[in-house]
Amino acid sequence: MGKALRLAGVVLVMLLVAAIPAGADTEVKITTTLTAINPVTGTVTGDPDGSGKAEFTFDTDEGTVCYEIEVEGITEPVEPAPGLGSAHIHFLATGGIAVDLEADFQPDKSDEFKASGCVEVDSALLQAILENPEQFYVNIHNVEFPGGALSGLLG
Repeated sequence: MGKALRLAGVVLVMLLVAAIPAGADTEVKITTTLTAINPVTGTVTGDPDGSGKAEFTFDTDEGTVCYEIEVEGITEPVEPAPGLGSAHIHFLATGGIAVDLEADFQPDKSDEFKASGCVEVDSALLQAILENPEQFYVNIHNVEFPGGALSGLLG
């Protein structure tokens, strides 16, 4: 009887552990469509020929934001000024940079570019983004549109 009870206990523990999803509530995925519309003004200030998609994974355990960004119909994404980066998450209220994504866009086809990676983010900022994603947007810069060729709200 002792062996059977121990075996039943082991099986129960295994079932309980298996029922807990890995990374429960630690990763949040957000996808946004990138357009020429400036989220701050609501007007077209970017490249009207461009489009794209940005997928983010916010990981509260790791303190990271991982991203996959695809753009097309614009010239190569580059830094608007040395050291600023070509893609950022911005505060909607001020337009200031919240997260430099440190993106390195690579050509995929003649007018398509892709970037992916992960960056560390302060836990308070990460929580603020997750609690109010509509207060943040992603912006992709290039030479022709240094203020942003493409943008998209996170929420």
